Amino acid sequence: MTRWPDGEPGFEALRQAHVEALTGSLIDGVEHGPGGSGYVWSRGIPDPTLNFAHGVRHAEPFAWAGAAALGRGRAPAFLAQDAAEEGALRRLFEPAAAFAASWMVAGPHPAQACLPRGVRVTVGAAPAPGADFAEVFAGTSDDPAVRRHLHRTYLPALRVARGRPGLVPLHLVLHDARGPAACASLYCRGAWAGLYNVGTRCDRQGRGLGSALVAAALREARARGAALVFLQCPAGGAVEAFYGKAGFRTLYQPVLLCTESPV
Repeated sequence: MTRWPDGEPGFEALRQAHVEALTGSLIDGVEHGPGGSGYVWSRGIPDPTLNFAHGVRHAEPFAWAGAAALGRGRAPAFLAQDAAEEGALRRLFEPAAAFAASWMVAGPHPAQACLPRGVRVTVGAAPAPGADFAEVFAGTSDDPAVRRHLHRTYLPALRVARGRPGLVPLHLVLHDARGPAACASLYCRGAWAGLYNVGTRCDRQGRGLGSALVAAALREARARGAALVFLQCPAGGAVEAFYGKAGFRTLYQPVLLCTESPV
C-alpha cells in the first residue's frame, strides 16, 4: 500500500493543495470568512469550479460567501465536502445545478510502459506554458463554443501565470510524428504534486497518447521528489475510469452546488 508523506491526506489538506497549486495562474486568490469558510476566485475565468465558497454550513458564512461572489461579479457556488455539508447547504438554498467531482490520488510509481515509438515528451519549467502547450490545449475539443471559451479565458490566464515561492510549475507536451499532440501541467510543492490541464488534440485522440503522457507526468513527479500526485475530474464517468487505469484512486467526491446553471 502506498504510504503518503503525512498519512492519507484529508479533504481540507487536498483542497488547500489544489488552491495553492493554481493560485497565480487559473486562480487569483482566496478570501477568508466567518466560521472557517473561504471564497476562492479567478479574475478572468467565470467557471464555478474556479469561483466557489467552501466550509459553509450555516447562515452567517452563507451570506458572507454570497456577498464575496457577487462582489466579484460571480454567481455564488458552494463546494460541499460530504453529504452532511451538502445537506446543510441545501437547507439554505435550492441549487440550480449540482456537479459531483472525484478527487483522486496516486503514488508516482515508475510506469512500466515506455513511450510509443516516435513519441517524445518535453518539459518546460516555467510559470507560463510555451507555444506548443497552448497549441495543444486550444485544440482539445472540436466544439467551437468550448474552443472560444478556452481562447478567451483559460489561455490568457495561463499566459500571464506568475511564480510563487516553493511552487515548481512544469508544463509537459507530448509530440508525435505530426507535432505537439497532448499536454499536461504538474504543480509541485514538496512531497505533493497536482496534475492539471491534461488533454489530447481532438484530431489525435483514441491512440493512447493521453495515457502515455500521464505516465510520463507520474515519472516526472517522482523524479522531482513527489510522493503523492493529486487531481480532480468529473465523478463517475469515462475520465475517472481513465485515471483509474493510470493508477489513481478516488479519495473524495465533493459536490459543487451552484445558484445558477453555468452557460
